[in-house]
Amino acid sequence: MKHADLLRLPLGADAALLLRQRHPSRPAPSRFQSIAVEDTQAFGALYCLDGEAMAAEADEFMIHESLVHIPALAHPDPRRALVLGGGDGASARELLKHPGLERIVVAELDPGVVAMVRSHLPSFPQGAFDADRVSLSLGDAAHTLVSLHQQGGRFDLIVFDLTEADDPACAHLHQPDFLQLCAASLAPRGIIHVQLGSPFYQPEKVASLYRRLGAVFPVLRVSLIHVPLYGGPWLLGLCTRDDLPEPDEAALAGRLAARGISGLRYYNPALHLASRALPNYIRDLLA
Repeated sequence: MKHADLLRLPLGADAALLLRQRHPSRPAPSRFQSIAVEDTQAFGALYCLDGEAMAAEADEFMIHESLVHIPALAHPDPRRALVLGGGDGASARELLKHPGLERIVVAELDPGVVAMVRSHLPSFPQGAFDADRVSLSLGDAAHTLVSLHQQGGRFDLIVFDLTEADDPACAHLHQPDFLQLCAASLAPRGIIHVQLGSPFYQPEKVASLYRRLGAVFPVLRVSLIHVPLYGGPWLLGLCTRDDLPEPDEAALAGRLAARGISGLRYYNPALHLASRALPNYIRDLLA
């Protein structure tokens, strides 16, 4: 998934001490990338791909609850979901909280990531890959979606749980051709949710991806959330081809109750709506 590189963040001496490993890293085998699990003072266990932090025990709920529940509750009745990436299983874990979802496909490139969380970070998937409603498709997510599309597969939700938009492993998944394929693979009222990145540390990347999405999807709504591991402010983009009305707080609360979802640590209906309010520097960036 998206990340802020711990080695690149402008951390002070105190923060650097908090990130210091308590135990040596535990590498996992992979032919695609270097995978390691680190045990840190500030974030607990976290995993890194090619030396860059992806998600941590202490705050992964902030990104995964936002990434999943903002689009899933914006949709009145999602039945089919596709996660692009998501090999740590946390997005699938959150999607499983929606009982109406009949099928959840996780399209992960690297089986090493799945093996790593099973062995070292089981709190991330919490058994999601063993659920009957979840199917794991290993390989390039673009090939997976092409195959599903050719078979007539259409999705109510497509969640981008990927590394950086310019990472060689998934740069093609953020380009116009693939975004057009995603749009064509949506069911009526379908929603795509994309991580735009850090508006403070990655303004050019954020603005570029925002423009690409806006060229494909007539509706693009941005959410601003907070993820400490990623350096603080983090932007998500909700995209749809349809004029899907934004539900109000009462409607969102009603959907949570009807679906029997409780115990969330980050997401709530008021925060869902408040996340649409952007400070001026981000408005200017996206203008």
